[in-house]
Amino acid sequence: MTHPAIGENRAAGMRVVIVDRPGLVLDETVAALRDYAIAAVAAPADVTDRATLAKVKADADRLGPVTVLMCNAGCEGGGSLFASEDIWRSTLEINLWGVIHSLQLFVPDMTNADMPGAVVVTGSKQGITLPPGDTAYNVSKAALKALTESLAHDLVKKTERRATAHLLIPGFINPSISI
Repeated sequence: MTHPAIGENRAAGMRVVIVDRPGLVLDETVAALRDYAIAAVAAPADVTDRATLAKVKADADRLGPVTVLMCNAGCEGGGSLFASEDIWRSTLEINLWGVIHSLQLFVPDMTNADMPGAVVVTGSKQGITLPPGDTAYNVSKAALKALTESLAHDLVKKTERRATAHLLIPGFINPSISI
């Protein structure tokens, strides 16, 4: 039986490029989409490496214009305020800079295109409620809220609402994102 939402995507002719660190999760995700006849491509990459993401963008552009960009990078590092610099840097590199790189590389073409576009950035409830325990993660996700809201305002001016930006705030999930 075809899942209704997936069936709709297939009918829309979407081509999906999934960027993730190389490994089983990436491979299984692409395989699952292909099981539903969705044209999916794996793009093994580390979002903290801007040059690698630029190559991913060039490869994605060969499939056609990017009209939906989902930035879903995330890791929790147990970074209290007094955690090591390595934990802070790793958390901010993935959670914040991975998104910044993606936006800076993909959004200019979306704003210049003559078609609708959408950017979805995955934040976290923790970026709003700021519970104790993982300050580095909270800071990174709070920054995504500010970044996405700023992008949304910019897109209104640049595209007259043709392209939009949205912050996704999921409830608790356990996606095995611990580093």
